[in-house]
Amino acid sequence: MGKKRPSGRGQQGRTRGRKAGPVWPGQQAAVPRPEAASPRQPEESTALDRSSQRDATTALIEEIRQAAADVHLAVEAVDAPDRGASELELAWRNYGELVARHAEMVAALTVQVDRLGIERSELDTEVARREKEAEAFQDERDLLDARTAVLERREGELDARGRAAELGFMERRLEAGRELETWLADERRQAVENLEADRDSWRNRWAETERRLTDAQAVLDRRESDLAQRERELVSERARLAEDREDVAELRSVLKEQQINRADRLERELGERTGQLAQQLTDARRRVAALTEGNEGLSARLSEQESALVALGGMSLEQVVERITQLRADNARLAEENAAVPHADARLLGQMNQQVRQLASDNEELVRERGELESLLQRDRLAVNERENYLEANNWLRAANNQLQRLLSEEAAKLNATAEAGKDAYAFPSCSLMDRELMAPPLPSPSVPELPVFVERMQAVIRQRDGLSYRASDLRLVLAGMAMSRLHLYQGISGIGKTGLGRALAGAFGSPDSVAVVPVQAGWRDPQDLMGYYNSFDRTFYESEFTKALYRAQCTAFKSRPFFIVLDEMNLSHPEQYFSGVLSALAIKGERKLALTTAPVRNPPELLIDGTHIAVPDNVWFIGTANHDETTLRFADKTYDRSFVMELPWQHPDLPETTPLPPESLGHRDLTEAFSHAQTTYAAQASDVIDFLDGAWRSRFAEDLRIGWGNRLELQIRQFVPVVVAAGGSPGEALDHLLATRILRSVRGRYDINEDALDTLRTELGDSLRSFDAAYEPEGTQRLLDDEIRSRGRR
Repeated sequence: MGKKRPSGRGQQGRTRGRKAGPVWPGQQAAVPRPEAASPRQPEESTALDRSSQRDATTALIEEIRQAAADVHLAVEAVDAPDRGASELELAWRNYGELVARHAEMVAALTVQVDRLGIERSELDTEVARREKEAEAFQDERDLLDARTAVLERREGELDARGRAAELGFMERRLEAGRELETWLADERRQAVENLEADRDSWRNRWAETERRLTDAQAVLDRRESDLAQRERELVSERARLAEDREDVAELRSVLKEQQINRADRLERELGERTGQLAQQLTDARRRVAALTEGNEGLSARLSEQESALVALGGMSLEQVVERITQLRADNARLAEENAAVPHADARLLGQMNQQVRQLASDNEELVRERGELESLLQRDRLAVNERENYLEANNWLRAANNQLQRLLSEEAAKLNATAEAGKDAYAFPSCSLMDRELMAPPLPSPSVPELPVFVERMQAVIRQRDGLSYRASDLRLVLAGMAMSRLHLYQGISGIGKTGLGRALAGAFGSPDSVAVVPVQAGWRDPQDLMGYYNSFDRTFYESEFTKALYRAQCTAFKSRPFFIVLDEMNLSHPEQYFSGVLSALAIKGERKLALTTAPVRNPPELLIDGTHIAVPDNVWFIGTANHDETTLRFADKTYDRSFVMELPWQHPDLPETTPLPPESLGHRDLTEAFSHAQTTYAAQASDVIDFLDGAWRSRFAEDLRIGWGNRLELQIRQFVPVVVAAGGSPGEALDHLLATRILRSVRGRYDINEDALDTLRTELGDSLRSFDAAYEPEGTQRLLDDEIRSRGRR
């Protein structure tokens, strides 16, 4: 029998040193090797790493020795021709495992060589500070050299037998290196993304903390006034408690004295009456004993007399009778006296029992009075304890008040220092700067040309300045939407140019600076996120881009021009929450304003109303851009009802080249007058649209689709339709847009309406619209109904 493969401790040592990695065809999975796979530890664990490296090196040398023994066994198994096929197969398997372990140890040594190289470069830079580690580093380097030499010798021994396999191993090692680089790149990218997320989170937390500090300062101010009031109440309460405490002490002394006197008097009376009764009882017992003794004496005398009478046999009968009569009279008298004595004793005993009962009743009354006095005393003690607790609480509150007063004094000193340092500063720095820079009168603007000409100019200027092309019909609708509502909603796919259209409108009106873009954040929840907030610590209002844009629009340099504030990605958060103040202000007729602070601040900007509110000027239009995907929210119906909605096409149309036109600065007043003139001139067309809707279609929409509308839509029709007609459009074009964006919009996603009803509605409504305006094809309404029919599975 040939030599068998060693097992036991040596085999365990070889298995313990294998490195985890990809399992190639024909290769067995290996147990991960901690010292080769774990990342580099921090500087604090360098000594521990070196110790573990020495242990790993020792284990690796042992594995190399064991591998050499396995090589000899494999060589002997191959060179011995007389051995059986089973031993040759066993030797070949041992050789295959040896080759696999060789690849694993090569990879482990490669990783460790790289790590040691990194550590050596780091130690070279820190040699001045860590001279004590030089010796350990030298040992590690020698050990590495030894391990490298052993590896080289082993590679020399295996080179003759494993050249063909070495190429495969090298390819695997290179592929593992590429996988490692890919993994490191992924980890680095993930780490960067995590850092970015953490940074954004910390920024949000910082903003939230600042807002909470502001709220805490307001609460602290309220608590300061409450504490001052409480302190005054405590002072008065303390005086009253002192008076009550004196009254209680005096009452306790009086009650205690009364209790002692009454107890002494009761004990004294009870003792006296008890002594009297005891004396009377003793006298009665003595008298009863005397009478009993006298009766016994008489009986003895009678017996003696009878004996004497017997003995007086010589006496005469008369003498005996007389003597007997006399004795009987004496006996009767004594008997009467003896009978009278018990009745007197009984009467005396009854009187004594009655006196005892009276004394017991008096004693019970005294006990009851004593219990009441003890209860009163207990209540007084509880009241005294409660007063003492009040005094302790008062002392604690006084200490807390002193602490708060000290903190308030410190904060007041800081605030005073801040106030002194910024006495001449402005609470609204950006708005106050606009007061100084944007108060120059605007340049005179030419009058607004005819609306069809103006639409053509808008189309040419937008294409010339911004490189965007829009159909004249779309620009007509936008212009009419400006006459209808101060809030516009531009919807469409991402990248279609919704924000660009908002910017381009300002350029089309000849004032490229009359626009501001406000990016909406997903975390906005209240108007402070939109408007900014007042920091009471440094007495400065943190003006948001929205607030600064709203203030700039009413400065002298801009107030006569149309001004556009674009809320980019408006539906990332609920507009009904953070935009609620603006929605309410837009619904008010007359002066529109938004609250910024609850009280006037120092050095307020000139255009703030009462130093606390900012106006919503008439020359401002709010444009909200909206995508509809999984990251956005749906607008509420009340937002749609107050808005002009524009669904931008998927691609810009190809328009013929036009002659470049210079933009002209147009005034807000002239534009408003043009709108009013159009609404007066074409009021009949608006009435026709209202009559068309109020005819058969109001009841039809209500019965079949459960859709209705109120007076606001009628007012918007009278503002919208005439401007569309005046700008070169038709009543059918305006009606088609209002039907698609205001009335039939609620049909989207209504699966309680089947496709047959929608198909019928599409046909009948299309015919009715064509009858109303034969010159216009109702594209918007037909497209909306077609999309809903297709969404239900019909092509």
